[in-house]
Amino acid sequence: MSTRTVMRFTGVGGQGVLLAGTIFASAKINQGGFGMKTATYTSQVRGGATVVDIQLDDNEIWYPYAIDGQIDFMLSVADVSYQQFKVGVREGGTIVVDPNLVHPTDEDRKKWNVVEIITIAKEEVKLVLTQSVVALAIANTYTHAIDDQLLVDTMLAAVPERFHKPNEMAYELGVKYAKEAIAAA
Repeated sequence: MSTRTVMRFTGVGGQGVLLAGTIFASAKINQGGFGMKTATYTSQVRGGATVVDIQLDDNEIWYPYAIDGQIDFMLSVADVSYQQFKVGVREGGTIVVDPNLVHPTDEDRKKWNVVEIITIAKEEVKLVLTQSVVALAIANTYTHAIDDQLLVDTMLAAVPERFHKPNEMAYELGVKYAKEAIAAA
């Protein structure tokens, strides 16, 4: 039985998807497994499409990049990166998007389980910096890749203490909205 989970987070430079990937990989290592994050940037550092592939496994990971067609889950918060990197998600895989920023086609909805979740970090936490934590919570709720408390603890160790409360709130809201979306499907 495979223990491998392959995820992809896409956005544009400066949206925090790199931090989310680092936290996921670190949490899997803290759990006693293997975690790897690889990031690809387009020519523009800030504002250009960014993709972070995350591989989590109980066994060693021998190739650092996710293989297109084998990605189980993608979260995208920018249309330019969504359009560029969606092809890597396996047919029937789940893609979570911010509906205000990402525009899936009808064909996309036939090929993948496209889920629209609001911009929780900005609208409810009132701190857009927590967007990567919302992404962690949503991704983990869909994939069940890491124990929630271990992921939260790893995340809190990666952020300054003054941001602990808003990040914990962001994680709880991400889980809540992901569970609601799963129940409605």
